[in-house]
Amino acid sequence: MKTLALCAAVAAVAFVTMAQAPAADDSAAGAAMVKPDGTIVMTTQDYQRDWAFLGTFAHPGDDGVKKFNVIYTQPETVSAYRETGEFPEGAVLIKELRGSEIKDNGGGPVASLGELTGWFVMIKPPKEGGPQGPLWGDGWGWAKFDVDAPDATISTDYQKDCIACHLPVKDTDWVHVYAFPSLHQ
Repeated sequence: MKTLALCAAVAAVAFVTMAQAPAADDSAAGAAMVKPDGTIVMTTQDYQRDWAFLGTFAHPGDDGVKKFNVIYTQPETVSAYRETGEFPEGAVLIKELRGSEIKDNGGGPVASLGELTGWFVMIKPPKEGGPQGPLWGDGWGWAKFDVDAPDATISTDYQKDCIACHLPVKDTDWVHVYAFPSLHQ
């Protein structure tokens, strides 16, 4: 029953988020998030409203869902990926880091998205002359932010702080594309 409630919660989140229509061309968003010294800042764009929803990961805990990750990208990135099977230069993947709220919906416990605690961001740089530094490598810029400090990444070195969670998907450009059905439609 817990599994059924968890699946229903994730499906409901996915349906509601996918119903939001992308409104603008955000192909320059990645460049706007990179400072001249190569540091990365969180976007100020309304990505939740204007960007494409890719998917949600639920991290199980002993009593239900411990946390959720909700992932967005620019609509142009989805189109390019569908055409080529690759993420284009300028692609931005934003993963919201959220807690969970578990409530009884009358039929048992249901997990839903909780409080936003931060973001994890990946930016696809140009193949030539892209940003340099410890947040850049393996074809991406990598940064993690606390919700209270979107202009100050807490990542110091992508190899130390970020890459471990992406090792299982090294062959898909370090991205968990299996969990993003909208990339494969």
